[in-house]
Amino acid sequence: MRNILILFSLLIFGCSENSNDSKKTSSKTNLLEVLDDRKYSFKEMLNGWSIKFVKKIDSNYTAQVNFKLSDLDEEKYYVQFKNNKFTLRKGQSDSSNFTFESTIEHYNKIYNGDMTALTSMGQATPSDSIPLMPKLEKPITDNLLNDFLFFSQRFFNLSNNDKVKLGLKHSRIVHGGNAIPIFYQKSNEIGVRSAWYQIEKGERVNEIGDTNPFPQYFIITGGNGFAKIGRDTISIKSDEAYYIAPENDHVLWNENDEPLTFIFIAYGKGA
Repeated sequence: MRNILILFSLLIFGCSENSNDSKKTSSKTNLLEVLDDRKYSFKEMLNGWSIKFVKKIDSNYTAQVNFKLSDLDEEKYYVQFKNNKFTLRKGQSDSSNFTFESTIEHYNKIYNGDMTALTSMGQATPSDSIPLMPKLEKPITDNLLNDFLFFSQRFFNLSNNDKVKLGLKHSRIVHGGNAIPIFYQKSNEIGVRSAWYQIEKGERVNEIGDTNPFPQYFIITGGNGFAKIGRDTISIKSDEAYYIAPENDHVLWNENDEPLTFIFIAYGKGA
C-alpha cells in the first residue's frame, strides 16, 4: 500500500504568553479533558494543544512551529517549545520547523477530536484538497519526516495517550476506502504504519500492481468481502488476519451491504 500521506510529496516541495502565564487559565484549560462541540478561538486552541504537548516531550525537545488560518489571513501565530515550556506569539517565525494551515472550522474539528491531523492530511490523489496543509521546513533531529510525524500525531491530540476515534465520520477517502491513520513512524529506513479502513459496497482499496517492498498485515474487524493477495483471490470476513509478503498485490473490495472494516499494519525497511 502506498503511503497514506501522499502529502509527503510536498517535500520536493503581538502579545506574548508562555506556559507560566497559562497557569492563570488553569481552571479553563481543565475543561479540555471533557470537550464539547463549541467553537474555540485560534489562540485558545493553540494554547490548549501546547499545554498538553509540553507534558509529552522531554526537556531536550526544542522546536518552533508556525500556524495559519487560510480563511483569516491576519490570524497567524507561532509556538516555541524549549525546556518543557512553550511560548505562543502572534506572527510567524523565520526559523520554523513546520508550518500548518487550515480553516478555523477544521482546526476546531481536530481540537474536538473529530478528526486527527494525519487524517486531515491524507489524500486519495495528489490533486485532492488537504484540509490541514503542512509545510516541512527544518529538522529537529536528523530525521525531518519522523520529526514531522511525531509532532503531528502528538501535538494535535489533547488526549494524554493520543486517543484516535475510529469510525466513518472521523475518516477521509484514501486509496478507495474511508481511512484513518492510527500511528506512523519512520527512523532511518525502518518504518511503521497503521490505519483503520472501512469499505462500503462497491468500493475497492488498491489496484492490481499496487505493491510494496515491505511486509503488511490486514486484520479484518467487521463485515466480509474479497481480497486478492499475491496470486490468490479469497473471501475474507471478520475476526481474520492476513499477511501480505513484500512485492505482492493486496486488493480488497466489498460487494455486500454491510461495510467491511479492517486494520492495516505495515512495518520494516521502506515502510
